[in-house]
Amino acid sequence: MKIFNSLLLICGLSVFSGCKSSSSHFTVFKDLNYTSGISERQSGDLYLPKTGRAHSVALVIHGGGWTGRDRSDMASVSKQLAGLGIAAYNINYRLAPEHHYPAQLEDVHAALNYLELNKDRWSLNTRCTITVGYSAGAHLALLAAEIPGANTPEISGVIVGGSPVDLKLYPDSPFILKLMGGTLAEKPKLWQAASPINYVTQNHPPVFLFHGQFDQIVGLNNAEIMLSKLNSAGVPAELDLRLLKGHILVGFFQRSSIKKGVDFLNEKIDGGLISYAQIK
Repeated sequence: MKIFNSLLLICGLSVFSGCKSSSSHFTVFKDLNYTSGISERQSGDLYLPKTGRAHSVALVIHGGGWTGRDRSDMASVSKQLAGLGIAAYNINYRLAPEHHYPAQLEDVHAALNYLELNKDRWSLNTRCTITVGYSAGAHLALLAAEIPGANTPEISGVIVGGSPVDLKLYPDSPFILKLMGGTLAEKPKLWQAASPINYVTQNHPPVFLFHGQFDQIVGLNNAEIMLSKLNSAGVPAELDLRLLKGHILVGFFQRSSIKKGVDFLNEKIDGGLISYAQIK
């Protein structure tokens, strides 16, 4: 599996510590550290809607084969979510091979803890928290919904694109080998523990999957087997098949799938996910 060296070349926001910027619909608070003392990558940008109510929350996670890229790849997605009235915390996380799994999931948990601890400061309704990710970020978004951390909010729903769900499908992937710090033969339990497909139960939160029909990097079979297992467990799930597109192209153009995912979760989450007053 060639989970990409150069995923999305989406134009992102410049990040300056302590800065903020705004649009007519949301304000961006940049470079907010969700933990301290380990890595400068443990920070994110919060896209906060300009509404007078508590906002549902999305934790947004970038791809890059767990070894590269950063949150600028998901700036467009974060703006879209904020424009829909959802507060989006778009994060970086520690990368392999310097940091092996589960360091990446631990960072996602720390970011979720940050949101919980600061919910009053930012007027966040963390009782309605979703995870959103693409490729390696989708893998982490699923795991965050399946493996809660200490004091993290319960995940209400998931929107993921191009997600690897069973790492054992790719025993020779150089990216997974860097993430795991060993081969499947050397660390079979860790490879199993890091595969989202193994955590599907009837209590799994609703999942909206999107995937390119001709994805040669993370095969479409990942989305198909995840959808099948979720359906078998009675979990609300849907697949948006992006016809005639591969991994990189779907990563560039996520907007339509994100909108469909928000609509899906708005129906499946008790109390709904968003108000449509600001839809764009």
